[in-house]
Amino acid sequence: MNSLLFSLLAVGALHISQGSRSAEDSAGFVTLLGRDTVALESFRRTASQLQGEIVIRVPGTVLLRYTLDLRKDGTVSRSVVELKPLGVPDMVGRRVTIDFFPSLARATIDSAGAHLQQRQPLPPGSVPLLMSGFGSSFGIYSSLGMYELLLSHLSFPPTATMTVPAIGAVDVGMGTRQFIRRSATQVDADYFKIAWTHLTLDEHGRIMSADASETTERTQTWRTGPIDVARAAREFAARDRAGKGVGIASPADSVRAKLGAATIAIDYSSPRRRERRILGKVVPYDQVWRTGANAATVLVLDHAVTIGEQVVPAGEYTLWTLPKTTGVELIINRQHGQWGTDYDASQDLRHIPMVVSTAPTPQDNFAIVVHGEGGAGELRIQWDTFVWSVPLTVR
Repeated sequence: MNSLLFSLLAVGALHISQGSRSAEDSAGFVTLLGRDTVALESFRRTASQLQGEIVIRVPGTVLLRYTLDLRKDGTVSRSVVELKPLGVPDMVGRRVTIDFFPSLARATIDSAGAHLQQRQPLPPGSVPLLMSGFGSSFGIYSSLGMYELLLSHLSFPPTATMTVPAIGAVDVGMGTRQFIRRSATQVDADYFKIAWTHLTLDEHGRIMSADASETTERTQTWRTGPIDVARAAREFAARDRAGKGVGIASPADSVRAKLGAATIAIDYSSPRRRERRILGKVVPYDQVWRTGANAATVLVLDHAVTIGEQVVPAGEYTLWTLPKTTGVELIINRQHGQWGTDYDASQDLRHIPMVVSTAPTPQDNFAIVVHGEGGAGELRIQWDTFVWSVPLTVR
């Protein structure tokens, strides 16, 4: 964590009370993506209200303030969320108020001078939850203050699963969130029904950490004392203006190459290393990898190309890889246009062995490169210190 973050946490930030759980509590959460701080949250909870602030840094600084009014039984009667973009020029502010009735939610949305009202049927037990992040990084952070409030009202034994109807505190969309209690201090929260965020609780039910390393976001979160989130937001926005912000987590990139009569086009997103261990951690062994980030990596050929020793006809495909400790396979898949978590093995056209080598120095940006002369060349996939390559031939 950098010096700015330490200064924000300086007053009591690393102190966590060991006393019994009371109706009043306050804490902060720090979320890292590799070396980079990508989100901060601070909240204060009383018997009648939960108030918090969240700052998100991807793709630019956005400050969110939320207030949940609580009934005597701890259920939510009203939620208010204010979204204020500080480092994202093309984003507009937003204030969303939701009033909760027995079978109905009434929402008021104020944004860009517009005042909208809508009603939403509400299943029994519905709760407001706040998932933040924008663009391809939507879901990079969920309010742990709200999670903690929810979990304090869920009574379910180890190994039990609870499905909770939830309404988005910002988008007012209905959905469900699933929670699995692995043990007295371990609870998993579903991530878009494709993975789990692992929550570690103390003996009083407070969230101490959140491990999202198995999700597509790969973040880690730790509990601290209260954080001056508003000050952090101003500092982060200043970094955005100076060109030193976190920026897009995995920017779009592409490669275009001419080999003989064939044009080869590849569109992908490029994640950053951020001082993490990549192979075997961010990119697990023995699992098909999207080979980039965000949407599935697309390969377009206008002529047939021999990749390795296998002919791939002209057409549009997606590229995937299967890393193993003994090597790596390049997978050419017929499906295209899908998100990078939607791999369908039944659509595989070719599995092609790649040559594995090691770069002398780590490379921060994931890259796909095509180069060559005449009708012969090479496709290369490289990140950190790994380099995977396969020959290309056009006849």
